[in-house]
Amino acid sequence: MKRRHVILPLVMACHGACSHAGQPRDVRDGEIMEAAISTDAPTRVRLDGQRIVNVVGNIHSSSNCEGAPANGAVPQTAAQLATPTVNPRGDVILNCDLDKGEIYVRPVSGSLAKPINLFVSSPRATYTLLLRPARMAADTLILRDRHIDSTQTASTSNRPAAAHHVRALKALLVSMATGRNADGAQAEHMEVRKALWQEAEYTQLRRVETRALVGETYRLRNIGNTVMVLAEQEFDREGVLAVAIERHNLRPGEATLVHVIAGQEEGAR
Repeated sequence: MKRRHVILPLVMACHGACSHAGQPRDVRDGEIMEAAISTDAPTRVRLDGQRIVNVVGNIHSSSNCEGAPANGAVPQTAAQLATPTVNPRGDVILNCDLDKGEIYVRPVSGSLAKPINLFVSSPRATYTLLLRPARMAADTLILRDRHIDSTQTASTSNRPAAAHHVRALKALLVSMATGRNADGAQAEHMEVRKALWQEAEYTQLRRVETRALVGETYRLRNIGNTVMVLAEQEFDREGVLAVAIERHNLRPGEATLVHVIAGQEEGAR
């Protein structure tokens, strides 16, 4: 099967439609929202009617993301937005406004080629963002979830479940990236070739199962003659909650790991 080259048209369309300040974007738990962000200035990200309490991604460094304001309005999970240490391989610089439940993001380098994948969580849902650096002015992304009544406060009984979902997803993603098993997870190692594209060698290396999630790690090698540019949405399928690609640009012969997390089917629980 030949690979569908959809990356450039998406980027060009976003340049024309995403450059207006304060543009609202519709989001939904489990679906990918794609937008352009400035390469040279921070981009503000906020949730309409909700607060951002957690961010998962390949973060280079963060500031103002630890602790909670004195009034105690932000849930305790806000303290987990990012670690204060510097990750030299990180893609994005994160700044948090805990009082408002908002974040500011900026790419580490001025490169236009590498998209940034972030998982942004409120107390009620987790949203997948695919952010493409572009030569544009600073902007604000207003994320609107039309499937959640923004005027209704989440019940206390729902908050522990949402926080547990975020922690489980984050723990599994970190364990897959580091090769260590998450608590209560069952791991199976293998080397099974899978069909993908003619110019790609795609091999499943690992499968990790928890009570609610299934994680799969693949090695993708570029066996074509041109540079391969990867994006997370190319690996999206029904039931997938998160996709993480370690390297988005592969020259001929180069390889990367692709981590895919899906929900556990009801019958397997």
